[in-house]
Amino acid sequence: MDNSANDAAEQLRMIRKLMERATVYRALTGETALIGGALALLAAWASERKYSWDWITIWLAGLGLAVVFHIYQLWRAARVSRSRSLWSTGLKTALRCALPSLVTGGILGVLACKFISPLPREMAACFWITHYGIALLAIREFTPKSMVWLGWSFVVFGITVFYLLFTSEAPRELFLMKFNGSRLMAITFGGFHMIYGALIVTLKPRDELNSDESAA
Repeated sequence: MDNSANDAAEQLRMIRKLMERATVYRALTGETALIGGALALLAAWASERKYSWDWITIWLAGLGLAVVFHIYQLWRAARVSRSRSLWSTGLKTALRCALPSLVTGGILGVLACKFISPLPREMAACFWITHYGIALLAIREFTPKSMVWLGWSFVVFGITVFYLLFTSEAPRELFLMKFNGSRLMAITFGGFHMIYGALIVTLKPRDELNSDESAA
């Protein structure tokens, strides 16, 4: 009986922590998406005529800045609400779910940009776009439904571009006349994030988001 009561208490504690973590993601996702999208557009502009390690370095720098901003946002939320911990159980669980896809896609993208020929940047972008979408879907239990749609947008876009890159020569050449690796990254990591962040910030204010999550 004691073991059953302890298990039930532990499950309730985990559920409460995961709900708190979801509230943080829901409240911060709009601002983080806007900043991340702006950084992606800047990286796309800076990397337009770059190749190999130069191209990779610019995008890794943009990723680093976006991660730093997101950590700051989480720290700020934890500081405002003293009952929350920055390095919580929910955050650890979410990272364990997302990291396999993020690490795999990141490594494949770097290898593609270095060793795949032709279309190294385009292949790298496809790996990063698709695996980022899979990572978002992997943490769907910790995020609002809107982020699940964002994840599917990345996955569908990445798979579609993969198909275009491997399809017959005429459609591929027509596609590549308009889009390169930097522009594909701009459309997704820049455009998708900017649209998503703008919708979250303008259509659903922070206070409403928090009240919705509390009611759930």
